[in-house]
Formats: sequence, C-alpha cells, structure tokens
Amino acid sequence: MSENKTRKNATNNEIDQFYKAVDDFNEAASAFFRIPIFFSHQNLFTLGPSQPPLSQEQRFIIRMFNEIKEVLLFPRTLPNTDQYPNTTLENVRRIVNSSYGTIAALLKPTRRTDQLEPYSPFLQIEPSMSFQHGLPLLLVKQSTIKAGGIWGDAGPLAPFTPLIWFSETTTVDEFFESVAWKEALQNWAGQVRSGYFIQTNPEFKYTCDD
Repeated sequence: MSENKTRKNATNNEIDQFYKAVDDFNEAASAFFRIPIFFSHQNLFTLGPSQPPLSQEQRFIIRMFNEIKEVLLFPRTLPNTDQYPNTTLENVRRIVNSSYGTIAALLKPTRRTDQLEPYSPFLQIEPSMSFQHGLPLLLVKQSTIKAGGIWGDAGPLAPFTPLIWFSETTTVDEFFESVAWKEALQNWAGQVRSGYFIQTNPEFKYTCDD
C-alpha cells in the first residue's frame, strides 16, 4: 500500500472516529437508565481543530466522556445533552440541581476567550456551584495550564484536589489506564451512587428493619 493511500485511510479513520464521538455526545440523552451527572468541560472546538486530526485535548475529553459512561453514569453537558431557554447561569443551576455528581476537566485551549481570559470562567463557576449544592466532585486538570481558585495553582484549596494530567510526558491512553485515574473514578462513582440511593429513597419508611 502506498504512503499516500495509507495516510488517506488514516485520515478517513480519524474522521469516522470524530463523527462517532460527536454522535455519542448527541445520543447520550437516550441513556436514561444511567445516573445523571454533570460533565463540565470546554467546548471541543476550543481545544483543537473543527475537523480531524484531533488534538490530544479533544481526544482526552472524548475518552473521559466514554470512561464516565463505562461506569454506568450519564454524563450531561451544556449544550450537547441539555439546553434550556434560560440564561447560561440558570442553565448551569438547573443541571446542577438535577444531577448527582460533577466531574470537571480543565485543559489548555487553543486560544483565549473573546474577553481575553485564559479559559472560560465557567470552569470555575460550574464546579463551585456543584460544591455549594453538595455534589461529589472529581476534578482533572492539564499540567500545561495555570489556574487558581478551585484548580489549586494559587495554593491548595480544600476540599478541591484536582487530578493532574501531565500531558508533556503522559499520553491520553496512559492517563486513563493509570491506577490514579481508575481509583479516583471508582471512588467518585461510588459517592455518586451512594448519594443517588440516599436521595431517591422514600422520605418515610413504613416497615421496620430488623
């Protein structure tokens, strides 16, 4: 097989993977059997090109989305799976109030926001609102972006303890196959399920436990 044909096939595979990932985001709303959680992250197109080949940051978000689904949680995002006819802050409050946990990822974007901010301020707002509501939190931050507040670069801010992706030395696959990630994900998912069953139990019991 010629080099050009090999490159073309590789590009076609990346395109197929990209559109499958987008379909996964859009079709996630059909998975009603999963416990709903809030997946707070940057828009995919602020992390890389609008078409393949994907950046490692885009592949990280897609992989993280699938990792959440594999532990049978329903990752909800704005606006991919949820959108309401309200202001952005009201939309965030609504999705926080109707979720049982929050997982957030702060990755290095390709450019500053229109207001010249290094990243969207909603990456501070959304996890903070989730904490105020008492939701179990799991934070993941890329090592190549500096951020204070809940992300800890200005000094540790308990109880926020982000898991760091050292992207300069660790690939996307290596991060998600690491013991640190698997342990953090399972611990957080356990808290989500515990909170879900506590909150969805009846307020009053009509039988006595032995």
